[in-house]
Amino acid sequence: MTVRIAEVATAWTVVVTIPTGETVAAGNWPDLIEARAWARATNRSRLARVRAVVPLVTAQRLTNELERGVWG
Repeated sequence: MTVRIAEVATAWTVVVTIPTGETVAAGNWPDLIEARAWARATNRSRLARVRAVVPLVTAQRLTNELERGVWG
């Protein structure tokens, strides 16, 4: 059985590059739709450049899934 990382994510964060050139993870949303909405609003406002919306997985959950062999 193959599982997508998004299926075990417990939250989502938005990776942005701020005007000084630093790239940071900003925010922690339990819902992907909310994270994407914030990312779109941030891009439109040009306050920062959104690089990605990425899933967050607890270390234990990731270890459990890797040990089960769902990603290879």
